[in-house]
Amino acid sequence: MSEPALRLAVLLAIVFTCLAVIEETMYLAISVFNTPLLALAPIVVVLGFLIYVGRRNLLATHRRFLDGGE
Repeated sequence: MSEPALRLAVLLAIVFTCLAVIEETMYLAISVFNTPLLALAPIVVVLGFLIYVGRRNLLATHRRFLDGGE
């Protein structure tokens, strides 16, 4: 498999895993623990993680261009 296709597959796996975690945690928070505010916690955590990874990749790409790489 080519490198761009592999990166896309990994990215999609991460996104769908995050969506599954959000869904399961919201189900547990609302139906089991009866606290709807807990449903917001996984959304915040997952969005924070995705923002962190996105910034990290953006900085790495920016550094690569500044260093005269690709």
